Amino acid sequence: MPSLHSLIAGLGALGLLSLPFHPHPSGSTDRVTPGVVRVESTSHVSITLLDDRSVIQQAVREYDTALAEGSGFTVTPDGVVVTATGVVQASRDPRIYAANRIFSEYFKVKVPADFSRHTLDDPDLNRRLQACYPPQGQNSTCIATVTTGVTVFPYLDPPLPDGLPAQILTTGASPAAPAVLKVTKGGEKQTLPTVPVGVSLGPSVVALDVISFAGRPSAKQPAKADTAHLDPPGTRTFKQEDRDKLAKLLKNGATGGALIDDDKSEVVGLLAGDSGTPLTITPVDEIRTSLVAAGVTPRRGPVDVVYESALASYHNKLYAEAVPVLLQVLNLRPDQAVALDHLKVARAKTGTAEDAGARATASPVSVAKKSSAISPLLWLGGGAAVVIVIAAGAVPALVRRRRRRSGVEGGSAAEHAHDPATDGVASGQAGPTVPSWPPAATQVFEAAPYEPPVSPERDVTREAGAAAPAAAAPPAPDPSPPRGQAQLKFCTQCGMRLGPGHRFCGFCGHPADPR
Repeated sequence: MPSLHSLIAGLGALGLLSLPFHPHPSGSTDRVTPGVVRVESTSHVSITLLDDRSVIQQAVREYDTALAEGSGFTVTPDGVVVTATGVVQASRDPRIYAANRIFSEYFKVKVPADFSRHTLDDPDLNRRLQACYPPQGQNSTCIATVTTGVTVFPYLDPPLPDGLPAQILTTGASPAAPAVLKVTKGGEKQTLPTVPVGVSLGPSVVALDVISFAGRPSAKQPAKADTAHLDPPGTRTFKQEDRDKLAKLLKNGATGGALIDDDKSEVVGLLAGDSGTPLTITPVDEIRTSLVAAGVTPRRGPVDVVYESALASYHNKLYAEAVPVLLQVLNLRPDQAVALDHLKVARAKTGTAEDAGARATASPVSVAKKSSAISPLLWLGGGAAVVIVIAAGAVPALVRRRRRRSGVEGGSAAEHAHDPATDGVASGQAGPTVPSWPPAATQVFEAAPYEPPVSPERDVTREAGAAAPAAAAPPAPDPSPPRGQAQLKFCTQCGMRLGPGHRFCGFCGHPADPR
């Protein structure tokens, strides 16, 4: 027995080890991916070199240099983007790069075109070079102005080759602080995909998904999703085994990338850090503070609402239901890259074994098998039901017919060309007997072709003894109608004319006599 218990315990331990430590729901990043962007910043430097060696001369140059690049995410459909400050405000000074370039070109000396300060062997030229570097003072030989240009590349298909120009609304005091941007062209229709922004980085958050771009987004360069784990949960510290992976991501453009709560599928922070800055998490509460400072409230657009409705069917594998909703997303935003990709998959899997909607509807073969298995029971039950219905309708009709025949045989023809209202007078009763409703039996009268009704002759006997007037009985039908004329039938309950094949009165619904 001890060995058996040990075996069971060992199997249980293996089962626990095989379970994931936290859930990674399918498509947990799909809500965020369409709103993720790449951000590239450049510096435009206008520099003037002053040469006063003989006659004062001015040399003017314009230089553009790459500043930084990273990722970000859109929080409003008109193009407000959040990224890290380090992506739009690099630590390297572009004025140094411009000084090296203009000095080398003007004085024809070798000065590297980089962001480092250099020295020259010639004392006079070296003095002038050092005076060209920032900061600018009274003895400076160079005057430089810098303009930062920011370009946002949304995740669209086909991609925008030149991106969307943007302006900086706010930046932070450190490279990891949030920076808020606003596109100046391309967001007028308010159809840019956005991300759901969370409220806080909760204490129970264990896994975070990082969404970033290693290059400009396109079908060949899709968004990259990686998962990292917090230790302990809810903190701003990653597990040691995940740090190396995230450091590589930062080198490949993940700075400013969205951090997604793997359970709720919403942005709860951004990833920051570079070669000179340690890996860190900027939580969502700091992001919201920066948005308030910029006068921006995060919100979703109509494209996002329809898109999330499509995701509900898509990730439940109801591909046939997802197709028309995805088409509606593309009707609002034809270049929504994720919707395009999902539409291809949904169309390919519609009606297949992977389509949950198709599985819910049984195949014809399975239906045939099931029907063949239960068909005897169905036939027996259906036959019994038909017999009961026929018996329920035939027995009362048979009883009424027998009563009517016995009444005809027991009296003369004159007595039974009767009016139900005069039966009581003929038998010597004080007044007429009022017929019950509905009558106990229904008679079908056969008569000549229809003629407008005329007032029947008054029955003297009925008038003498009746307390109230009653309708006279219709005249007895002629048993032998003229040849070639159709026999007309009328319902004795309401008097409506019946057609040749009518089994029930079309007005009151009373059954007709089959004779």
